[in-house]
Amino acid sequence: MENKKNMRDFLSSIVTFLLSIYVLFESRNIYIKAGKAMYLSPALIPTMLGAMMLVLSILLFVSSIKDGGPGARVGEFSAYMKDVKADPNSLRMLIGLAFMGIYTFVLLGLFPFWLATFLFMFLLMFFLEAGDIIHIVIISAVITALVVFLFQVCFRVPLP
Repeated sequence: MENKKNMRDFLSSIVTFLLSIYVLFESRNIYIKAGKAMYLSPALIPTMLGAMMLVLSILLFVSSIKDGGPGARVGEFSAYMKDVKADPNSLRMLIGLAFMGIYTFVLLGLFPFWLATFLFMFLLMFFLEAGDIIHIVIISAVITALVVFLFQVCFRVPLP
C-alpha cells in the first residue's frame, strides 16, 4: 500500500513540476507583455503560484523516493502500466482522456466551437461504441446544438 502511495506521489510530483515550469514560463510572458514592474504586473500571482508549485513538487518528489529511490518508483510504474494495458476498461479510459486533450488543445484551436464539439462527441461515442453511426451523428448534433443554444442564446456566454 505504501509503495502505491509513493508511486502516485512520484508521478504527481513530476506532473506538478512540469506544470509549474509551464506556469512560470507563461507568467514570464505575461510580465514581458505587461511591461510593468513585477509588483504591478498581472504576472505577480501566477509567478507566486508557479514558484510554490515548483517548491512543493520538489518536496513531494524527495518524499516519494526516500524508500527505494527513483528506480523503484519507475519499476512500480512500469508494473502498474502493464496492469493497465491488460485491462481493456483502463485502456479505454486513457484513450478517452486523450480524446479530451485533443479536443481541448487541438480541435478548439483549429475549428469553431460547434464543429470541434460535434467532432469530439462523434469520435468519443464512436470509439466507445455507444450505438450505430446514425444515432451517434444525431446525438452529437443535438447535444452540440443544445450546448450552443443554452450558452450563447440563453446565458449569453461567448463560446470559444
